[in-house]
Amino acid sequence: MLLALIERESNMKNRFLAKSVKLSALMALFVATGCTEYHRLLLKDTMPMGPEFTRTLAEEYETLGNTEQAIMYDDWSANWYFCKAILAKQGRIVIPTPLCKWDIESDKIPELAIARERLMRALESGAWQIAPKMSAHAQAHFDCWVEQQAEGWQKEDIANCRAEFYHAMAEVELMLRGGVLETMPANMVFFDFGSTHINAEAAGVIDRVASVKDSPAGYPGHILLIGRTDKIGDAENNMELSEKRAQMVKKELVRRGVSPHHISTKAAGEAPGPKVEGHNRRVDILFLEY
Repeated sequence: MLLALIERESNMKNRFLAKSVKLSALMALFVATGCTEYHRLLLKDTMPMGPEFTRTLAEEYETLGNTEQAIMYDDWSANWYFCKAILAKQGRIVIPTPLCKWDIESDKIPELAIARERLMRALESGAWQIAPKMSAHAQAHFDCWVEQQAEGWQKEDIANCRAEFYHAMAEVELMLRGGVLETMPANMVFFDFGSTHINAEAAGVIDRVASVKDSPAGYPGHILLIGRTDKIGDAENNMELSEKRAQMVKKELVRRGVSPHHISTKAAGEAPGPKVEGHNRRVDILFLEY
């Protein structure tokens, strides 16, 4: 009889504890959802202030927050983005997220630390004024990369945020140098008319560029490949051809051991350079400093 009473009491306690755990989980979910929705609505009611950089940054964060809330069903991340968006929309300074605030696998930290340093250096050099939209895009996608890397399981989302960051940073650093027309390439790869074929001369240039990775100093910066064409033919087709040429050079560099994350491409279409058309059928290779 006593054993039966003890067993019944134990079962009642277990059921009570189980209900308490479920209730706590539900309460936590309710609080998180409530905060997220509150900040989403507050963001909607906030008047945009400040320079173009902070206004664009607010839009970028809001888009990421909406994605996390409506598609990923991640209210915690959505709320984080909405809170950052509110500050940016008010014209306040919002720095790229510090890595120390996240639980990230140790082998992922070095690349993220270099990326953050690169972004901070660009912002401190005036990128937020010279290239406000692209700088905001770079910062938002750095934060996205960090947030997704901390979660660690959405490999495609990690790769997308990472790729967007690198693409945006290459554009920002190019604009800090004065843009396409003002930046002299370190090397040039030339192509035949209408072609993307890598001939022997072009392969030699690519070999020299790829060999830099084996030098004691390593790469002096991120590689940007700018595809160009002559002015013969349709401008739209030439833009497509310039992109294919840049992608071909990237493919060859990667095949020679260069990390694809160190390379960005840009299609410039018809080159405004010399009237010697053979000179304009090329890919410019630029080293952008971190």
